[in-house]
Amino acid sequence: MTKDDRKHYIPDKVEYGEKHPDKFRGDVEEDGFHFCGYDYDSEEEQFKVYLHYDQLYYWKYAELSKMGKGLLDGEIWGTKCPECGDKFFPPRVNCWNLDCNLEKTEWIKLKPEGYVHTYTIAGWSGRSSLKRLPFVLAYVVVDGCKTAVANELRGIDPWNAEFEMPVKVVWADKEDRRGTITDFHFEPADDWEPSGMNPEKERMKELCEPVYEWVKSMK
Repeated sequence: MTKDDRKHYIPDKVEYGEKHPDKFRGDVEEDGFHFCGYDYDSEEEQFKVYLHYDQLYYWKYAELSKMGKGLLDGEIWGTKCPECGDKFFPPRVNCWNLDCNLEKTEWIKLKPEGYVHTYTIAGWSGRSSLKRLPFVLAYVVVDGCKTAVANELRGIDPWNAEFEMPVKVVWADKEDRRGTITDFHFEPADDWEPSGMNPEKERMKELCEPVYEWVKSMK
C-alpha cells in the first residue's frame, strides 16, 4: 500500500474481478485505433482500460479510477478541495491553490451540465470522424469546476456555437461505453437558443459550407 497523505489510496497489488470483454486478450485485428475492454476491481476501486493502436496496450487510472468507472456507469465524478472548495473535472488529486499547500481533494459527483469556455470548428480529422466534418470541439466547464474538459459538441450547426452557451452531457449507449472520455459528448441545454446570425457567424458558415460539400463527395 502506498503511504502518502497527499495522495488517494493506491493498492500495491490488484486482483481485477470484473473483466470485459475477454476477446481483446487474444487476436486483435489491425484496423486502427480502438478501445478493446477494461478490468475493474470493486474491492480496491481500481480501473484499467485496454486499447489498440498497432499494438495492444493499457493504462491504469490508479488514483483517478473512480472517474473512469463513473464514465462506464454514466456518472461524472470530479474532485473538490476541502479547504477552499474549488472543484475539478478532469479531477485533480491535489488542490492547485497555493494557499491550500497541495491539500488532498475529495471525490464528488457532478451535475451533468456546464458551459462552453472556448471551442474550435474542425475542418479535418482522423478516419473515425472524417465523414462527420465539420464538427465542434469545445472546452466545457462542468458544474462550476475550475478546470475545463475537451469533448465534442453535437446537435448544433457549427457556426451557431457560442462562448458561455449552456450545455448538457449526453451519454453513449451503456453497451458502447469504455470508461473513457468518448463515453459522452455535449449538446446544447434544452432551453438554449442561438443568439442569431452576426458577421462572425456568417464568416464561419461561409468557411464550413465547402467542408460539408467535400464530405458529401466522400464514398
